[in-house]
Amino acid sequence: MALSKEENEMLTRVGPGTPAGEMLRRYWQPIGLAAELQDKPKRRRILGEDVVMFRDDRGRVGVLTLRCMHRGTSLEFGHIENGGLRCCYHGWLYDVEGKVLETPGEPPASTFKERIRQPAYKAQELGGVVFVYMGPEPAPLLPRYDVLVKEDGVRARRARTVNCNFFQMIENSVDQNHLKWLHRTAKTPDWDDGEIDPQQFEYGILNTYTRRVAGKKWAHCNFFVMPTMNKTGNVEEGHPTEHRASSAGEVMRWRVPIDDTHSMHFTVEFGAVVDGKPVANIMKDDSAAGLCETQFGVYRWDESIGWFARGDQDRVAQESQGPIYDRTTEHLVYTDRGVILLRRLYKESIEAVKRGGDPIGVIRDPEKNRIIRLQPHEDLLD
Repeated sequence: MALSKEENEMLTRVGPGTPAGEMLRRYWQPIGLAAELQDKPKRRRILGEDVVMFRDDRGRVGVLTLRCMHRGTSLEFGHIENGGLRCCYHGWLYDVEGKVLETPGEPPASTFKERIRQPAYKAQELGGVVFVYMGPEPAPLLPRYDVLVKEDGVRARRARTVNCNFFQMIENSVDQNHLKWLHRTAKTPDWDDGEIDPQQFEYGILNTYTRRVAGKKWAHCNFFVMPTMNKTGNVEEGHPTEHRASSAGEVMRWRVPIDDTHSMHFTVEFGAVVDGKPVANIMKDDSAAGLCETQFGVYRWDESIGWFARGDQDRVAQESQGPIYDRTTEHLVYTDRGVILLRRLYKESIEAVKRGGDPIGVIRDPEKNRIIRLQPHEDLLD
């Protein structure tokens, strides 16, 4: 059944005060890559809000609302010095928590700066990624997902923008049927339609896609993790199924709303090292490039496969649905069970927040957060 206009609005609007926006603010969200924070602050837009992120001269990471509370000048042009970020206009100095350290020119006896505060959000680094929490206190724990904290291999990171609503991107993660069609090439093995079996688990949805390839039956298992992530194995050329969920090389992706019609796509890939040698081919680390802008309708073409390049295939499908896909016009079928389940989990999480509770997958128990191991796998069944 198609969604109503009201349901579609509820799931896709992300600004302050919106149902999905308030729910998403209960989670830690990636906002940048640690390597891009050097000697200058970086402007970001996230969940419909403009902020500035920076690393102070003591190595601490901060996220402040963009405009200086004095006269509204953008802090993206500020100077990092003296333990904080100094506005370029009149020199007001803020620390990573928004505390006003200096208000140059004010009388020495003035206590004005002690009675005001620049709005700030909690920020932490993990695995080379900067995360921000924009919700109410008490903040939950920053999840220690395996790809962020494992030390027995190599890690690579990448970030780019996508020109559509985030929900189109996360629906892709639970739509296992698209693997056979969107990512096929002349070299891709053909398989039968198989069986798609999405099931809810503690952190979101366990996706199992069982199909027969070249006479053998394979089960592909990966995860959708609330609110916007998926965890799978990397694509390995030459594997009988190609779209492999391998624990030798694991990938986690976050789809973070910039606003209602644009998103950030963060990828962290981890490859195991055995006896000093990598055992999986993982992507090149592009941390220093920071958040790379993409252009709507401009996609890389791969002549070797006669199709859009692997890294742009999902963006082709998602952006072509429009800035915010109108789900009142769709016709869902049996293979859309993952999409239906995802929408149900979102509605349940939105309702939980309205009742004053936590949405699905929020972590507050330190024992559960030592390491969150989500192991994708590709099983040969016969």
